[in-house]
Amino acid sequence: MNGGYQNEAALIQSITVFFGKGPLSNLLDIIGRIRRLLWRSFMSNEVPSRLPLRVLHVLNELRASGAEVMLRSAADQWREHGVESHILAVAPAVGPLAQDLRAVGYRVARLPDSPLQRVPFRLGRHVRAGGYDVVHLHAERGNFWFALAALSAGAAVVRTVHSVFQFHGPLRAERSVQRRMLSALGTVHVAVSASVTENELRYFGNTSQVVENWYDSAFSPPSPQERARARADLGLDERHLVAVSVGNCSSVKRHGMVLEAMAHPMSPADLMYLHVGQEDEAHSERCLADQLGVVKRTCFLGLDHPLKALHAADVFVMPSSHEGVGIAAIEALATGLPAVLADVPGLRDLATAGPAVMLTEATPEAFARALAVAGRDERIRGAPHALRDRFGMARGVAAYAAIYHGLRDGRRR
Repeated sequence: MNGGYQNEAALIQSITVFFGKGPLSNLLDIIGRIRRLLWRSFMSNEVPSRLPLRVLHVLNELRASGAEVMLRSAADQWREHGVESHILAVAPAVGPLAQDLRAVGYRVARLPDSPLQRVPFRLGRHVRAGGYDVVHLHAERGNFWFALAALSAGAAVVRTVHSVFQFHGPLRAERSVQRRMLSALGTVHVAVSASVTENELRYFGNTSQVVENWYDSAFSPPSPQERARARADLGLDERHLVAVSVGNCSSVKRHGMVLEAMAHPMSPADLMYLHVGQEDEAHSERCLADQLGVVKRTCFLGLDHPLKALHAADVFVMPSSHEGVGIAAIEALATGLPAVLADVPGLRDLATAGPAVMLTEATPEAFARALAVAGRDERIRGAPHALRDRFGMARGVAAYAAIYHGLRDGRRR
């Protein structure tokens, strides 16, 4: 559709000029120009009367992280709400989870992210070709430009903030202006926890609504037979105190804190550690375990489904420096495990999930003590039934579906 492409080009050129000149006093003028451009774009892209509503989820490389895992579990639920969901990875490679997402029914595509400045134009063409009603952006990277491209192609935009972003200096000012401009253009901002929505308001002046992350109902407490089988498969017996973490290796996850806690004098001598998630290329955590003398008590399971490890464990541990909200922690609580979490934004939100959550200072000694208590005290256990109302999949999917339908219905008026 040539008209839509020209609108998109003019739109992005206008924004580029704005940020190139930019005093903020031009903000209202630029928003007015964008609105006029988008109105012409909407007029050239008739909203189809077909059902279901079509949504494009835009992510980075598809890995076993929060947004992708939730999408995988919710594939059938979207259809119940009249939503057809597709997935687009903007990355050098589509990612290891693409096959799983296709297997549950998603149409998965990829746009190369090099050169990055060409991505908005490619995205706009992809949105128009797919006839998408809503584009749902899940990544911080490029979200402003991607949103403009989607809007100029005739789609409404939802943007989910999945983490606590604490930018400073010029970058903070830039992101603040971008978020406010997108809000003025009708973008719906969603935060995955109270911590995230508070951070968005504090750092960027951005108002967002909360739709908390959900977990897959497959995460449930094991029977005694399932627990025994899981421990046997992993070479564990009942004398071991087993801690488990779930997450890919990164500086934010701070898995090294668990290894340092294991080496601390306050740590139980029989403490074993199951690490579920992708290691970094240097295998830095494996090297640290060797240096600390705990490598024989550590099992790196890689990109395996975490359910077996959770069923085998006595306590879940998450020492992250921050989270949007820890889906892995919610899944662990759903299996009945107690959870030892760093007292940081995003994890702090889970303290109200019940007595099975222990928040602790992020030091090796504090984690060593907390793991010993939580892993041995049978009174500290998760309450799976209490989690369903707050973190159940049906609630979260229904909330997003209502946002999608509200945006499309609003365009039809």
